[in-house]
Amino acid sequence: MYSHILVPLDTSELAEQALPHAEALARCFQAELHLLTVVHTPHDDLSEGEPDDQFDPRTLEAQEYLQGLAGRLSEDGVPTSVTVRQGDVAEEIIAQAAEDPCDLIVMCTHGRSGLGRWVYGSIADRLLRYSPLPTLLVRASKA
Repeated sequence: MYSHILVPLDTSELAEQALPHAEALARCFQAELHLLTVVHTPHDDLSEGEPDDQFDPRTLEAQEYLQGLAGRLSEDGVPTSVTVRQGDVAEEIIAQAAEDPCDLIVMCTHGRSGLGRWVYGSIADRLLRYSPLPTLLVRASKA
């Protein structure tokens, strides 16, 4: 049913709580995991050309972070690839899902509501509204 699962991560322990669910699905369906981190870049900060992310310390840090996770998953027998993108987080997740042959997105939601959700927005909400793929949301817990 699923052969490629996209897992957006923001380098937080809360976001990583989606990994056991994604890993279990990958094992069940013999699927590949695609780990993604988006380095948030406000639209105003993007120049007309492609961003020069080759030496951006945030991008390099995100790449190292994802490579570490991918190494552990690969050692455990789960095929894994990694991608780091720059831009608006929700837009880049949707773009990556369209570019990769993904059939499912698995991610954590931080569970903000009310004013916090209005102020910070909700990546999960935007994905549910605009992504053409099914999305499995895992409620992150602080415990």
